[in-house]
Amino acid sequence: MEIIQKLENYIRENNVEAEHMLRTGFWLKEIHPEADEAFYIAAVCHDIERVFPLRDGEVKPPKTGNDEFDEEYLDWHGKRSAEFAEKLLRENGFNDEVAIARIKTLIAEHSLGGTAERDLLRDADSISLLENNALKFIQEGKDKKELKEKFDSEFARLSSEKARKLTRLFYENAIKKLND
Repeated sequence: MEIIQKLENYIRENNVEAEHMLRTGFWLKEIHPEADEAFYIAAVCHDIERVFPLRDGEVKPPKTGNDEFDEEYLDWHGKRSAEFAEKLLRENGFNDEVAIARIKTLIAEHSLGGTAERDLLRDADSISLLENNALKFIQEGKDKKELKEKFDSEFARLSSEKARKLTRLFYENAIKKLND
């Protein structure tokens, strides 16, 4: 549990998207109370690469915001987040090799879905995005058509009725605000 506290504190102190990342962990526990420590760590660290600046020569692939068209970006983002999550874990004395391998795999593939764990992590990510980021995106003046497509796609990709039920109000509020 100590490692979780250290990671949560690091995220709060260093990440402009801290609320989204931490709430992804919260939503994972809501939709899957059996989630163990490694699964929770993957949830709260799934976007950790955004804390770290690009390295010399590193290029961020283009991103449209629509997962259907962002395969290169999502692959890069997932692998980069997995790399930095491992770095933080090791710097904080966490050295359970089996857990680290699982955490890295979950983070690297968090946008894919297709397995029970990846679906749960992707669901938690989508719930948190619609809860925490949707209104921020609208306030930033992002393109309304693109945002509508993003919100629709986040809601449509939810893999369970439980996740849809938990997310419906966030989704409906985001669409309403977008149309105001």
